[in-house]
Amino acid sequence: MTPKLILAVVLTCGVLAAWVRLILWSRSAAREARGAPWRVAVLLALQPVCAALLFFCLFPPGVRLASGALTIATAGAPASATGARVITLPEAPAIAGAEPAPDLGTALRRHPDTRRITVLGRGLTARDRDAAKGIAIDFEPAPLPRGLAALNGPQRVAPGARFEIGGGLSRLSGATVDLIDPAGRVTDTQKADADGRFILSGTTRSAGLTTFVVRVRSGGRVVEQADVPVQVDDGAAPRLLIMAGAPGPEVKYLRRWATDAGFAVTVRTTAGGGVEIGDAPVAVNSGTLRGFDAAIIDDRSWAGLGAGRAEVLAAVRGGMGLVLRSGGVPEDGAPAQWRSLGFTVSGSGEPVAIALPAATDADIARTRRGIPAPDASSDLDIDEEFLPEIRRLAATPGGDGAVPVVRDAGGATLAAWRALGRGRVAVFTGIDSFGLTLTGRNDLYGDWWGTMLSTVARPAAGAALAFAGPAWVGDRVALCGLATDARVEKPDGTLTTVRVGPGAGRCAGFWPTASGWHLLRTTSAGAGEQVWPFYVQPADRLAGVRAARDRDATLMLRNAGPARSDAAVRSPEVPGSPWPWFFAWLAAAGGLWWFERSGLGRLTARP
Repeated sequence: MTPKLILAVVLTCGVLAAWVRLILWSRSAAREARGAPWRVAVLLALQPVCAALLFFCLFPPGVRLASGALTIATAGAPASATGARVITLPEAPAIAGAEPAPDLGTALRRHPDTRRITVLGRGLTARDRDAAKGIAIDFEPAPLPRGLAALNGPQRVAPGARFEIGGGLSRLSGATVDLIDPAGRVTDTQKADADGRFILSGTTRSAGLTTFVVRVRSGGRVVEQADVPVQVDDGAAPRLLIMAGAPGPEVKYLRRWATDAGFAVTVRTTAGGGVEIGDAPVAVNSGTLRGFDAAIIDDRSWAGLGAGRAEVLAAVRGGMGLVLRSGGVPEDGAPAQWRSLGFTVSGSGEPVAIALPAATDADIARTRRGIPAPDASSDLDIDEEFLPEIRRLAATPGGDGAVPVVRDAGGATLAAWRALGRGRVAVFTGIDSFGLTLTGRNDLYGDWWGTMLSTVARPAAGAALAFAGPAWVGDRVALCGLATDARVEKPDGTLTTVRVGPGAGRCAGFWPTASGWHLLRTTSAGAGEQVWPFYVQPADRLAGVRAARDRDATLMLRNAGPARSDAAVRSPEVPGSPWPWFFAWLAAAGGLWWFERSGLGRLTARP
């Protein structure tokens, strides 16, 4: 119960008790003592009046104030902005007659009657968004700058692993986007779609902190380029088990690719007659499989496991990833195996050719670096008569919970996955995919298998990142999930202590003064010192991404604020003064005391 409600209950009970006492006394007293009936009625009426005045003295009713309005100019606001009491924030252009303010909080303290603000430009920054909560906001965002409007890169990548960078462009149609590695070589080139979206792929090398560059070109000139930070983690390599019912080139090339991609690979191949070749024999049981993060098993080996299939599926339910691949058309058939795992299969199941995308210049460049051509003057000097045919089963996996993960250029599903307990199982309809490496498409081979394994493999254990999202010099950075106060090491090696504030997020604020890699260092009793790197962009980079962030955050504040038609917003209510109620209560209580003591209305005066 609130104090206001408690006081109301106490005063009500007091009035009722006084009424009962007065009524009982008037019945038992002599007529001369109690006086005329109107005297008792006046005494009964004045008691709730005194109680009500005392209540309003302690909790005075609210009064309506005339609501004020401010016009807040941010970055991108027009220089000729007009409105009620224009306030310019530091990032806004100079406006004649406007009042400058270092932040929105200061402006609101200068104008305490403000109940509504009109935001001009691209929106409020992180510095001002907390101060804007609870205030009605009018905001029509200005157009984003020409160039990058979104850029999403990887947070942590294993050495040798493939990663993707996605983004979007604003006010650019038909632009070309390049990905440049730390050595200055173009590793991927894509043309943005009609909506300005693009996806670039690259490959990491050795462990450490590095930066790739995204370059946007339009009309033969560079429009924008920006650094993309990539943290290459040298943690324990994920363990991969490859099981095949017979030796063949698919196992050979799959093992080579997985090793280069950073997996710790174990191969178990059956040669017939109970003979196994490859690495040391691996027992298929729950204890052994618990040590693997993913397994690739062909249909022949899966059919020969017998009771071991239950052990593999138990490991998948515990978190291990599983990819079933087809090696052809065995007697029992891969589609029948997929159905037993909960997939539905449509199609004839006959081998058909895979529709491959046309190779780009970037694909050829990656191929040259991965597999040198015999003749440096030609792209690929290979006799096509001896190249293997790259096929798939004409069988489309689907069903409840099935998610396509790899498609060919014709849109046919080559691989799909579904959840099984805490793990995932995928099926791959491709046959002899190793032929991609012999036809110069080892990039596509890595894309297919990298996508499948990254989707189903057991996720690496580790603490959550304390920082996510881009940061800029001079902009506030929120570092969350900290157990204790931490220190930030700047690129020049100096240390700054950040204090963890109250709240469930355990966040600390940091204002960077230099661009580059920063290291957040935390110390705990159980884990010792932990280091979290994060990258700070220069203040003049990724202007479109920064503007889009501020725009979206301000739009969320506008949508979360009070409704524009709410009368309480147009005319806010604040607590009134208690003094008028106090003097009224004092007068009523004094009058009641005087009337009750006086002889007014008595038939006979008291002796």
